[in-house]
Amino acid sequence: MNSRRLISSLLLFVLAFTTLSAQFSFGTYALEHVNIIDVNTSDILYDYTIIISDDKISDVMPSKKYIANDTVQSIVLKGKFVMPGLIDAHVHFATDPTIERRDNAEKVLQEMLLSGITSVRDMAGDARALSSLSRNALVGDIVAPNIYYSSLMAGSKFFSDPRTIATAQGGVSGEMPYMKAIDDNSNIELEVAQAKGTGAHGIKLYASLTKEQVRNILAEAKKQAFPVWSHGSLTPASPSDVISSGVISISHALMLIDEKYPKREDYPASWNAAGAKDLSAEFWDKEYAKLELDKLFTLMKQYDVVLDATLSVYENNKNVDRAHWRYEIVSRITREANKVGVKVAAGSDTDQATFVQHEMKLLVNESDFTPFGVIISATKNAAQATGILETEGTIEVGKKANLLFLNSNPTNNIDNIDDVFLVVKNGKLYNKN
Repeated sequence: MNSRRLISSLLLFVLAFTTLSAQFSFGTYALEHVNIIDVNTSDILYDYTIIISDDKISDVMPSKKYIANDTVQSIVLKGKFVMPGLIDAHVHFATDPTIERRDNAEKVLQEMLLSGITSVRDMAGDARALSSLSRNALVGDIVAPNIYYSSLMAGSKFFSDPRTIATAQGGVSGEMPYMKAIDDNSNIELEVAQAKGTGAHGIKLYASLTKEQVRNILAEAKKQAFPVWSHGSLTPASPSDVISSGVISISHALMLIDEKYPKREDYPASWNAAGAKDLSAEFWDKEYAKLELDKLFTLMKQYDVVLDATLSVYENNKNVDRAHWRYEIVSRITREANKVGVKVAAGSDTDQATFVQHEMKLLVNESDFTPFGVIISATKNAAQATGILETEGTIEVGKKANLLFLNSNPTNNIDNIDDVFLVVKNGKLYNKN
């Protein structure tokens, strides 16, 4: 065994038996004899080698074509399956960022990275705290995924929400550059510039905005090359208003019912009645059909808008009589959207009570996604929803070296997503016992 192979074997021994988390970094190294889960082609590429240079993927080739040399560290991972690092498209780490929560955030972020999540999209919080977390994660001061965070815009009446008051501590809710109340007199050019100046990676539209306000924000954000994502409905702006405005993704599949029923009092009484959780699947199929969402799905495909479905948010409604309808309807909306070709991203939105892997399993078990399809949702589609597809979400030359290595094939059984062997984030290798 030559010295290069010996070092490789010693490294794998250390990775296998470390008790907490270990981080290793090389200038250039080769990950040999791996099986690549290709989310571009929905194929598995058997026995390939991936070359990493610093934080980027510099080459991908069949192992039989790779010629080893002593300038490149070799790590043999024969039989392992590798996929793009997972991206959780919907988290919240700084809604109320006290010192205690910072400690907890770092702990949870480490758990996320070591589970295979290499990037997260934070969907609004205190950008002062998120900026610090994001930088620390980027430079490696903390063991954490890359953090892409949002500035929030909403109509004025939203800012009585206690969460916005907590997020604006030291300032005024609705008047912070990362959390702005919008009305017809707002200077949209300035508001977008200030939102971008916080270091945020995009704007999240939350609630209480008109169609015209949404379009004005999107027009200015486009001028300033700043991505915008949104809740699925912004009442009074409808789902179709939002989808056609130019946003890159919408969150919460259940909000699409606002197109048919814009007011809660419009909801069918049978949804909320006693005994609703005992109604048949056939009943709920008929209720779903009444929503007539095909036109919305066509619009989403036309504008290439990604659906951040967040099934996890509604999971607890499953066994609650007067909330059960949410679980039935959202699982069907998500299933049918995926079936007709709407891109669906995987995001948890459970305040990190669960991670994106749980959302993936729900998408498979409740909305009939295939394991391969849901892997695409948690990688390529989540990257598109976040506005980072040019640099993350697939295994391609030039992209960030964000990779998840598994002992077993997740396309056979999505539970294998938990069988983690090794994680690579920005070119650095991480492992936990």
